[in-house]
Amino acid sequence: MKTRRSLLKTSAGVAAGSVFHIGSTAHADSPLKVDSQFDGSVQNVPRWENSLPVPVPVRPLSVRQIPAAYGGKPVGAVFHGVAPEYFTAPAGWNMQSTQFHAMAAKAGESFILPRSMGLKTPIWGYAMARPDGTFGDAISPGPHYRFRTGVPVLVRTTNQLPEEISTHLHGGHWPSHSDGHASFLVLPGESRDYFYPNCLPLRKDGTPDITESPSSMWYHDHAADLTASHVARGMAGTTAGFDDLELGLIKRNVLPGIPGQSDENTIYNNPYDLFLALGDRVFHPTGTIWYDTNNNNGYLGNVETVNGAAYPRFTVEARKYRFRFLGASTARHRRIRLSDNSRMLRIGNDAWLFPKGQSMQAFGISPGKRVDVIIDFSRYQPGTQVFLENILEQTNERGPEGSLEQIGDTEVTGNPAFIHRLLRFDVVAANPAVPNASITAQSELRPHETLPASEVEIRRSFRFERKNGHWAINGQFYDERIANAVPRLGSVEEWTLENSSGGWWHPIHIHLESHQQVRNLTTGALPPYQNSFKQDVTMLGPNSSIVIRMRFRSFLGPFMFHCHNNEHEDVEMMFQFEVAESGSRGPKPVNRFFA
Repeated sequence: MKTRRSLLKTSAGVAAGSVFHIGSTAHADSPLKVDSQFDGSVQNVPRWENSLPVPVPVRPLSVRQIPAAYGGKPVGAVFHGVAPEYFTAPAGWNMQSTQFHAMAAKAGESFILPRSMGLKTPIWGYAMARPDGTFGDAISPGPHYRFRTGVPVLVRTTNQLPEEISTHLHGGHWPSHSDGHASFLVLPGESRDYFYPNCLPLRKDGTPDITESPSSMWYHDHAADLTASHVARGMAGTTAGFDDLELGLIKRNVLPGIPGQSDENTIYNNPYDLFLALGDRVFHPTGTIWYDTNNNNGYLGNVETVNGAAYPRFTVEARKYRFRFLGASTARHRRIRLSDNSRMLRIGNDAWLFPKGQSMQAFGISPGKRVDVIIDFSRYQPGTQVFLENILEQTNERGPEGSLEQIGDTEVTGNPAFIHRLLRFDVVAANPAVPNASITAQSELRPHETLPASEVEIRRSFRFERKNGHWAINGQFYDERIANAVPRLGSVEEWTLENSSGGWWHPIHIHLESHQQVRNLTTGALPPYQNSFKQDVTMLGPNSSIVIRMRFRSFLGPFMFHCHNNEHEDVEMMFQFEVAESGSRGPKPVNRFFA
């Protein structure tokens, strides 16, 4: 039976293995081991020549009124429309303060490799709109957004690529139409108005649930069958969310920032708070990215990138910095530490801050995850160089070496057998005009509310497995017509996520809501501290089984859950759930569909 994927592969637009290229690199430290198919790739990538790209937060085109860049088309007057919630928004959504943006998905070029190599890399990325409605150059990572809880945002996204796209803003609480559903596509030459109300789900008493306010989010393409190849080309970007609680932590100098600058205005500019997007690529000798569209198991690069630059350096003051680490690879897992094995303070998991920080020497990060960390450079003398290292070896697509518990271990004992340096920090003297942040492991951050077993209405089980060379859930492949789970609006459900695919790893991402881990059925253990609160990606190691709970609020309609190894979700390890006024224990046809 011909599938949409098989048709895409035989089309002129997606020729397997020839659309883009990647390869093997000689390293001063432990090499990334990859398949022999990469032997013809670029060699000897210089280290620490690239400066770390730090995206400037984008300003809205306008506030409260439709910008001129929309060309006179009101909200929703584009081919793919806007979420109906835009027109039915309750008074509490503060629509009078809506910020309007526009961007395009388009092709471009980037110096991912050091300029001394003289190789520009063709990419697919995102470009910001100019006031006249034209677009700037495509960049990857894409434009960096900073959202304020309670302030709605409308992003008109135009597709200037030859393939369909779907932009998923990962980690937020969005209407179904705007969530980046794999089948809610933006066709070439068309636009969709993505509406992000930035509202918090409500408690039973009708008050906003501040425990759910998201902080570290990111966006990436999510088009069915095409996600992995599009992300490998560069289609990803970052978004930070702020509410009164988090801005107050900056204002009181608990979190790093400049009081009066980082906690005010529309972009919350903060030189001491930035994303570090960890990626990997293989490069053809011409500088193009090599990617095999026939490989359904996972893409492993042998050149590491941070914020879209290979092995960069970054100058830091001798003070505390907040780094929002992002697992931006399609398949590679990592375990991150500092080269001197000094301690860091982890303050969040995925989009949500912890109640208090966690002192540690290392953390694991899978595709799709975010890890929020404070690093204190005040312990170093100016002139010191410190490296960010990955100490987790992964030689094939199945997953990394070691167990789930070993990768999650926060302490490093002995000398790691595998060390790969990703980023160099160059320490300089701190600006005395800005005080160092006061945060410690005892600082109170964001409160947490546990979902009790007494509120669970329905328990479901989902088995992630390999089937006929593809990837399946409960023995089935993704079908856009079927809601595989139908939770009742307002209900709490308990899901068991089981990995029955042998030695393969699966980071499982659930859209719309945060979830809370309850226990590891394989070991019987309660979750470790870093997994005891909210998250949106749960890592499943080989033959592991983890129980989670979540509450479904605010929005009706279909949403996705899937493996965040992007190659696995493309072939077809993806289900959908549809939040409805009346739930169902069994699957049902999808009620709402937004073409």
